[in-house]
Amino acid sequence: MNKPTVAVVGLGLIGGSLARALTRAGYGVIGVDRDSVRRRAVRAGAVAGTTGTVEAAAGVDVLVLAAPPEANLRLLRRLARVARPGLVITDVGSVKRPIVQEAARLGLRGFVGGHPMAGTEGAGFLASSPDLFLGRPWVVTPAGDPAAVRRVRGLVRAVGARPVELEAAVHDRAVAFLSHLPQVVAWALAAAARGDAEAGRWRSLAGPGFHDMTRLARSPRRLWREILAQNDAAVSRALGAFIRELRRAPPGPGSRMTNEQGRRRAKPHSLRREVMTR
Repeated sequence: MNKPTVAVVGLGLIGGSLARALTRAGYGVIGVDRDSVRRRAVRAGAVAGTTGTVEAAAGVDVLVLAAPPEANLRLLRRLARVARPGLVITDVGSVKRPIVQEAARLGLRGFVGGHPMAGTEGAGFLASSPDLFLGRPWVVTPAGDPAAVRRVRGLVRAVGARPVELEAAVHDRAVAFLSHLPQVVAWALAAAARGDAEAGRWRSLAGPGFHDMTRLARSPRRLWREILAQNDAAVSRALGAFIRELRRAPPGPGSRMTNEQGRRRAKPHSLRREVMTR
């Protein structure tokens, strides 16, 4: 059985890694991105060919949207005008409800939401690796066309990941705690240390624990603002739960920290906005 041809739209960390992994697995991959990134992908042997527009790539069997979340929604609307019957479309975005709902509104029965639970704090094609997905779970949302789901699950297995089927709303609530909250906490911890006169001056003293907990603070902030905005309600719920847990574990009754926590009851929305703008 011939392997399907695949177009990957957006050759950054995730899209570039997917293109490399699928090419290594013997798939014919078309890369879609700006000229400089496409040239880099060709030189690296990550793709068999390239094109500059999503419309020109729509003749493949499977098309993967791997751009930032808002760009993926715009690309999906463009695809709806040219998609032929049988085209399978999937994405790799961190929030599923908006794009799954938009695909349904557009009548794209062949759309299957996806989210590989893999990544690093790096960005761009140069940060990509064909090994990024090995052994990692890859969320797949149910779709109108069961054949499309089977095809996407096949691609997931081909790059060494484990498909996990979840409804979009369940996914978004879970990753608010498991992925999005850690990003906000990393920003907040890094900003708190940087903002203290002595800790900021002596950051070179930080040990592995601090570096491990703030590694995510180096992630692309613009991309993460889009992700957090799309999952706003679930992230606020996660932040609220995190703040409640902090209040349950004070240093001791009557301590200065306990009194301070009682006076300053930060709202999840305001805390998230504050760390996002720093």
